[in-house]
Amino acid sequence: MENSFVEILLLQKHLPSPVRCVSDCDIEKISEIICAFLNDKGGWIVVGIDDKGSYVGVKDDEINKELQLEITNHISPLPLVYIQKELYKDKSVILVTVVKGSLPPYSYKGRYYINREGLIIVPSPDEISCLMRDSFSVKSGWESIVNLNAEWSDLDENIMNKVYNQGLSSSRLLKSNTGLLSTLSELNLVDSYQIKNGAIALFSENTRKFIPQSRIRIQLMSKGKTANHFDDTVILEGNVFYLLKETIDYFKKRLPKQSFFIESETLRIDDYIYPIEVIDEAISNALIHRDYSDSFDEITIFIYSNKIEITNPGQLPDNLIKNKNVVLPHNSILRNPLMAEVFYIAGEMEKTGRGMPLISNKMKELGKKMPEWIISNNRTTLIIYNKLEKVVVNERVKTFLDSHSSNYIFTKSEYIDFFDKKPSKITAQNDIQSMLKSMLCEKIGNGPATKYKIH
Repeated sequence: MENSFVEILLLQKHLPSPVRCVSDCDIEKISEIICAFLNDKGGWIVVGIDDKGSYVGVKDDEINKELQLEITNHISPLPLVYIQKELYKDKSVILVTVVKGSLPPYSYKGRYYINREGLIIVPSPDEISCLMRDSFSVKSGWESIVNLNAEWSDLDENIMNKVYNQGLSSSRLLKSNTGLLSTLSELNLVDSYQIKNGAIALFSENTRKFIPQSRIRIQLMSKGKTANHFDDTVILEGNVFYLLKETIDYFKKRLPKQSFFIESETLRIDDYIYPIEVIDEAISNALIHRDYSDSFDEITIFIYSNKIEITNPGQLPDNLIKNKNVVLPHNSILRNPLMAEVFYIAGEMEKTGRGMPLISNKMKELGKKMPEWIISNNRTTLIIYNKLEKVVVNERVKTFLDSHSSNYIFTKSEYIDFFDKKPSKITAQNDIQSMLKSMLCEKIGNGPATKYKIH
């Protein structure tokens, strides 16, 4: 059994961001740590494990909701924090993922906190000044530059209201007489009567006029006699919410479906040939992490018969990927942190820092070849394969398959009894799992009545 994400975090000796274990559900204590992590480089808090790594559990089932309300009500500016249940040695804990704050200094109940060598302390005036200087570098980024040609009427109020209501329902926003406007002001996406690039990218009804690079080119490739060539091209233009929706709709309309067997389970599911949750995560990442500074650039998606290539401007930070397809533990590193916070409010970034592992793990679960991330010429390409990972079956399985025709139905007991030298029940189950994973057979029924049919 593979380690859970929390176990992997606790096993790592050198992580880019700190991990803090908290044995009790002290909301104020956890909030102070969150505030300190926001003012530093982010990090993770595991609630339900003590300092020695021993499981103590989480008694309060409402801690997720209570902690979210505490953060929303008392940490300022609006933070990007994810709270979710996770497993630690098959037991439930709370994992709090804190993304490095984009608008420091952050305060909790009017007081600033920082992390100094594992201690959560109140910073000195000089340290607070340093945090304020750090904030300026974010405010001067592309997404917070004033778009001189834009006006309020250029923003889609329907999308803004939808994001605002989503923030209220998830307790990530407080009620405001001005709706989402106060949040956009706090995030430095609007200023008085000025509209910033980030707000245009998120909400504009006419991005072609202001940021023509906000587009996705989808190219369906077909294989000719000598080389691949374009079969169909679709160009989508619009704000990031529109682009995400339209791209997912494109795949839902065009992708065929296929049966999968989940790794380590005798469970068959029917899904698109490329799981939509993988496509959703990949497109979301490309939209929110891309470099928007080049007005002539765009996200491209090439769809081949055996793979999809999604390329976005901008390259991944160092130490996130090893050997193209091994995702290293990391906190989310945001190229457009202000836009990311709005995506977070809208519920479109639920797996921050986990999107890449989610993509890898889901494809591995389905027995597919592992996805790859390739960085070249300041661009990042994600390749998602439809090809099955090569599964080597043993001689025992080969003998059984060679002796039976397609559509032959058998039970585990019948598989065992087929051999003169009978395998154990565990060995037989492992053999059947390898056949399921390589789609040499399928499962029929559940429980004691379970049978298998050879393909």
